[in-house]
Amino acid sequence: MSTPLLSTLRSTVSPDIGLDLGTANTVVYERGAGAIVCEPSLVAYDVRSGAIVAIGNAARAMEGRAPRAVRVVRPLRRGTISDFRAAQTLVARLVDRALSTRPRLAPRLVASVPGCATDIECKAVEQAVRAAGARYTNYVPQAVAAAVGAGLDVTATRAQMIVDIGGGTTEIAILGTAGVIRLASLPIGGDTLDAAIAARLRAERFVVGRPTSELVKCALAYAGRAPGRAPFVASGIDVERGEPAQREIDERFVGEAIAEVVESIVRAVGAVLSSAAPEIAADLIDSGITMTGGGALIAGLAGEIGARMNVPATVASDPLLCAARGAGEILGSPTLLERLRPHGDRFTRWYQSLRTGMRESYSP
Repeated sequence: MSTPLLSTLRSTVSPDIGLDLGTANTVVYERGAGAIVCEPSLVAYDVRSGAIVAIGNAARAMEGRAPRAVRVVRPLRRGTISDFRAAQTLVARLVDRALSTRPRLAPRLVASVPGCATDIECKAVEQAVRAAGARYTNYVPQAVAAAVGAGLDVTATRAQMIVDIGGGTTEIAILGTAGVIRLASLPIGGDTLDAAIAARLRAERFVVGRPTSELVKCALAYAGRAPGRAPFVASGIDVERGEPAQREIDERFVGEAIAEVVESIVRAVGAVLSSAAPEIAADLIDSGITMTGGGALIAGLAGEIGARMNVPATVASDPLLCAARGAGEILGSPTLLERLRPHGDRFTRWYQSLRTGMRESYSP
């Protein structure tokens, strides 16, 4: 029996799954089938019995509206697990939902983890995935997974740069020869932008919930020059009157609210670039910067980074799905997986270098 046929049969009964267990959203990607689940990383449970009430989209619909007996939580904070049981339940149910249409064995699964994660936090992700029923588990750096998912050839000797802006973290990396040449991992992301918008509104005596501030961000956030979109009507509480109210929010207001966070990201990109060797800088003028993650969809951000860095910056196709897609594709390449997954001496070097904020290549 031919090798391709054997691979097809194996993947049919024991699928290869890439997982992006993100702070804001969890994406389940099956190699060969594409992204099959993308839902909010939220779990609702009964505080009296501990029973899970809802996950994903169903839990999101309850956020801010749940009765006292039900608590809605995010199992991850800044890309790492803060509630192990909720994370394990979220992974198990979303993977089961994704693969429920056919009989199967337990899947093989690789998750992406942020560069700011400690070894304990990475192991917590691996244990949560294993507890969810996977027969094989491992994890790879989120920046590399996002690059592979964006279509970059991470095995090439020519340096390439990836900026992955997720809900809880921003990964900025220069890659080459299946290794990380430079890395900065920032504990800021889409959630930070949401909080900045909510804080600015609160300062003007208007209070909104997290789901509403996220809607405002998605509708009006921008970097550089405002694109000229219509105002967004947000519902919240007028603190002065102590009653429900609506308010029109324009682009300029949102741009000013998130300006500091955006500037932090742009400066971090500049810091990584300035630390690179001249040969790497020359490569990046040709290969450019690829942007992934939900934050890459902010209007004008890629253009602002490209203009400030004097390096072309583009947004990847389906940027929200890149990390999960890349993890799944890495799992399908045993040679690449072996070079990327931290273990043995490489594992130690990988995490020691994280403490300095810049990671060296952990390729052999």
